[in-house]
Amino acid sequence: MEFGEPTLTLGQTLWLLSPELLLVLSALIVMALDAIQLGREDKRSLPYVTLAGLAASLIATITLWGCNTRVLFVLSCDPFALVVKAVALVAVGLVVLMSDVYIRAHSRFQGEFYALLLFATMAISLLGGATNLVMIFLAFDFLSIASYLLTGFLRGDPRSAEAGMKYFLYGAALSAVMLYGMSWFYGLTGSTDLSAIASGLLEMGGPVRLVALPALILMATGFAFKIGAVPFHQWAPDAYEGAPTPVTAFLSVGPKVAGFAVIMRVFMTLVPVSFVDLTMDWRSLLMAIAVVTMTVGNLVALWQNNVKRLLAYSSIAQAGYVLIGVAAASPRGVTAVFLYLAAYVLTNLGAFAAVITFSNQTGSYMIEDYAGLGQRAPAVALVLIVCLLSLTGIPPTAGFMGKLWLFSAAIEGGLTWLAVIGVINGVISLSYYWKIMRAMYLVEPETEESLPTSPALGVALVVTVIGVLLIGVFPAPVVSVIETAAQAFFAG
Repeated sequence: MEFGEPTLTLGQTLWLLSPELLLVLSALIVMALDAIQLGREDKRSLPYVTLAGLAASLIATITLWGCNTRVLFVLSCDPFALVVKAVALVAVGLVVLMSDVYIRAHSRFQGEFYALLLFATMAISLLGGATNLVMIFLAFDFLSIASYLLTGFLRGDPRSAEAGMKYFLYGAALSAVMLYGMSWFYGLTGSTDLSAIASGLLEMGGPVRLVALPALILMATGFAFKIGAVPFHQWAPDAYEGAPTPVTAFLSVGPKVAGFAVIMRVFMTLVPVSFVDLTMDWRSLLMAIAVVTMTVGNLVALWQNNVKRLLAYSSIAQAGYVLIGVAAASPRGVTAVFLYLAAYVLTNLGAFAAVITFSNQTGSYMIEDYAGLGQRAPAVALVLIVCLLSLTGIPPTAGFMGKLWLFSAAIEGGLTWLAVIGVINGVISLSYYWKIMRAMYLVEPETEESLPTSPALGVALVVTVIGVLLIGVFPAPVVSVIETAAQAFFAG
C-alpha cells in the first residue's frame, strides 16, 4: 500500500504516527497513575501499564507494514523505519521486565522512570523514520535528555549523579558539533531534507567533496557518540557503571539502534552515489572507526573486573562490528546490520537480566563474586553463558549468525581485510567473556545460598535466551523481514 503525502487525510496521518502517539499517551497515563498513587510506596501497576503501551505501539507498527510514504514532510513510514521501531519496542519491553524489582527497591520515583523510558522509545521511533536534519537533531536531543535523566536517576547515589553529569557534558558538546555539521549542509544547499540536500549537491558540481566532507565528519562525531564508537566512547564505562543497572541495559541497546538507523539513512541518502570520491571518503571514515572501535573495546575489556564496565567495553566493541555492515553500503550490508542489532538486543539484554538477577540478591558487580553461580542459580548461569557465547559469535547463537552476515557483506563488498580484523577481534573477546564463565563454573562458591528470580526477570531471561537460540538456528523469518526493509530503503 502506498499513498502520497499531499493526499493524506488527518486520519491517515494519525494512523501513520500511531506508534509514537500511543507511546506518548502511555507515558501520560503512567504519570497520571503515579500522581494518583502518590502516597503509596509499592506501585505495581506502573510496569504493566508501560508494557501495555509498548505492546499497543508494537501492534500499531505491525499494522503499518507495507506502507511507504512521507509523513508531515520530515518523517518516512517505510519498512526500514518500521523495523527500527519494532526492534526498539521489543528492547524496551525487556528492559521494563528487568526494572520492576530493581526500581521498587532503589527509588520511589517509579512513575518518572517508566515515563522516561516511554519517551526515550518514542524518540528512537522518530529517529528510525526521520528524513530531515531538523527532525534528526530534535529527536536525538530528546533521546539524549531522557538518557541523561535516566543515568542520574538514583538521586541519593553519588555514582549515578556523577555518571549522569559526565554523560550530559560529553553529549552536549558533541551535539553542538553535530548541529554545526548539519547547519553546514543547510548553508550549502538551502535545505534540511536529506533527499533535497542530495539533489542540491548534484546541482552544485565543482569541488563538492572539499565542502561536503568536513560537514559529514562533523555530523559523524555526533552519531559516533550515540553508538559509543571510539574516540567518542569515554562516557560509556562511567555511565554504564554509575547508572541504575536497568538503565545500563537500556543504554547498551536503545541509543545504538537509533544511532545506526540514522547513520544508514543519512549517509546512504544524503551522499549521491554519482559522487564516487565522496562516497569512498565516508566509507573509509567508517572503516577506520570500525577497526579502532573493535580493537580498543576488546583490548580494554581484558583488564576489567567489574561486570558492568566489562559489558560497557564489550558494547563499544560490538558497535565496531556493526559498522562493518554500514561500511559495506549494500542491501546485504543493511540486512546484516539489522540482523546483528536484533541479535545484539536479545543477547545483551539477556546478559543484563542475569546480572540484575545476581545483583538484586548480592549487591555486587565484581566478576570474582560470580564464583559458583552455576551451582547457586543454574538457570541464570545458563542464560548468561549462552548470551556471552552469542556476544563472542559462537554457533548456534544469534551472535554467530549476525557476525556471519556482517563478515559476508564485507567480503561481498571487497572488504575481506575488514572481515579478517573482525574475526580476530572476536577471538580476543572470548578471553574476557571466559573470565565470567570460569568464575561461574570452575570456581567454588563461598556460599551455597541459592539466588531466587522474580517472575518478571524470569520472563526476561526466558524470552532472551529463546530469542538468541531461535535466531541462531532459524534466522530465515527475521532475515526475510529485514531484507524487505533493506530493499525498500535502497529503492527509496
